[in-house]
Amino acid sequence: MNHITSASGYLSETILGIVLFIVLLRFWMQWVRANFRNPIGQFVITVTNPIVIPLRRLLPSIGAIDTATVLLAMAIAIFKTYVLFRLFNISPAWSGLILYSLGELIKVSIYLFMAAIFIQIIASWVNPNSYHPILETARSISEPLMAPARKLIPAIGGLDLSPIAVIIFLNLSLRLFVAPLQ
Repeated sequence: MNHITSASGYLSETILGIVLFIVLLRFWMQWVRANFRNPIGQFVITVTNPIVIPLRRLLPSIGAIDTATVLLAMAIAIFKTYVLFRLFNISPAWSGLILYSLGELIKVSIYLFMAAIFIQIIASWVNPNSYHPILETARSISEPLMAPARKLIPAIGGLDLSPIAVIIFLNLSLRLFVAPLQ
């Protein structure tokens, strides 16, 4: 592998990874009914609407699932995977490409949940109970995982250990479900 291929792979993975992260952020914010009336939500809507809105005309939502956003995320994951495979002269079969891309969606979603939890942990050290749009979004995204964990693991001496349990669960999920796909 030469340096140009390595640099191209890094740039492709980074740029397409950021785009995928933003689209999945939109999906999860919609799923948990997070507030889009803050700078984070407005950024996500502004960046993704040009593609999601036309897709919605073709693909209506199924219940709470925004199929247009899911399809866009899957298309980006497939494109990212295909570009990276081709950069390294690998010709993937469609089944392998789709399976690997599905693993990529799950992996990025898990990283998104982990990031939301880490943002909350760091904020609790710096300025607990403060308001910031990033914190509001992080709380909204992580709460479906954190609430059951808080019920199972009570605070010990005022210390909430549930984020550690959720992060361990998410890491275990990466190893059990994503690693076999990739």
